[in-house]
Amino acid sequence: MDDALPWVVIGSASVLLALVLMLGLKLISPKRFAQIFAGLASGVAIGLALSRLSAGGPHG
Repeated sequence: MDDALPWVVIGSASVLLALVLMLGLKLISPKRFAQIFAGLASGVAIGLALSRLSAGGPHG
């Protein structure tokens, strides 16, 4: 998981920058921005949790 973490950070930052630019240029509405951001954030959180569990990381 440690090898994938920098790529997750870079990917998340680039997607967030693109969303902010689209919001600033009024290409998407604030409501749509919130929906997309929430979906991406929950997807990243679930993906990181699953990768940690499948790798046998610390638990209970």
